[in-house]
Amino acid sequence: MKTVIGLFDDRNEGMKAYNGLLEEGYAKGDLDILTNDDKDDEPKLAAMRKNIPSPDVEVYLEGVRQGGTIITANVSDSAVSRAAEIMSHFDMVNIEKRAVELKLINNNLELRDASKHEDVIDVIEEQLEVGKEQIERGRLRIYNVVTEREVTQNVSLRDETIKVNRRPIDRQVASTPDLFQARSFEIVEVDEIAKVTKTARVVEEVSLGKEVVEKIQTIKETLRRQDVEIEEVPALRTLAEYDSDFHNFYNKNLTNSGVTYQHLQPAFSYGYSLATREPFRSSPWTAVEADSRRIWEEKNPGTWDQNAPVIKYAWEKVRSER
Repeated sequence: MKTVIGLFDDRNEGMKAYNGLLEEGYAKGDLDILTNDDKDDEPKLAAMRKNIPSPDVEVYLEGVRQGGTIITANVSDSAVSRAAEIMSHFDMVNIEKRAVELKLINNNLELRDASKHEDVIDVIEEQLEVGKEQIERGRLRIYNVVTEREVTQNVSLRDETIKVNRRPIDRQVASTPDLFQARSFEIVEVDEIAKVTKTARVVEEVSLGKEVVEKIQTIKETLRRQDVEIEEVPALRTLAEYDSDFHNFYNKNLTNSGVTYQHLQPAFSYGYSLATREPFRSSPWTAVEADSRRIWEEKNPGTWDQNAPVIKYAWEKVRSER
């Protein structure tokens, strides 16, 4: 067995945790409420120094001195995590943070690592942290590409052609010594041809740059919190005090079965004993039925099926009040 402890500054929150444990099925006799206004709680608070290491015990006791409420639950090893989870659903004091706060007042207070002690259950709460990370969405590259295109342009060119003109003439010419002297005359024929040259001109400049804008993005996330709940379990009644309940069940369901109440008393008693010990008390029927059957059959071979409804009823009846 282990004890799960929760400190609550608000008594109402502590009682919610207490009732939460009750609703989960934890026995009322295994739960306790400790405050500073109940004299009966003083020895219980003093006894905590023997079971809780420092400085945690000082944090718990100081919390009670300041009007807080402590809820304790004595549970089996297998039920510790669930009990702590139930308590943590309510506004339970984070002992580690509270110890840091107290250390600011008392610098001599030695803090410890709660994870190294089995008797400490941490209340775990997720917190949202949003940061920024640069990621590459894409990039641009510029480079030159040579393309060709045909162009046409008209140009006026001059084209000369030499022509020989002859016309008949009948004219007397004076006879001179050089009349038949050799002579020549020439004319040049000139044509214009198209001459093509190319010039390169810059018609556009292309460059890369960045345009930066700030944008607001709303982050939505679900945060979990592991709290601790507490349930009050009533004091355990004796087997004899359940006799009227068992009789009523018999009269309502088994009067015409041909089996007397006295014959079924061992089954009622066995169901009662299951509901008062671990692990049968804290576990659901589906988890304990096989072991319950085996133990019963060892002493009462071949009678389980006949007595199982009675045993289960007694187990449920007693367990529901714890």
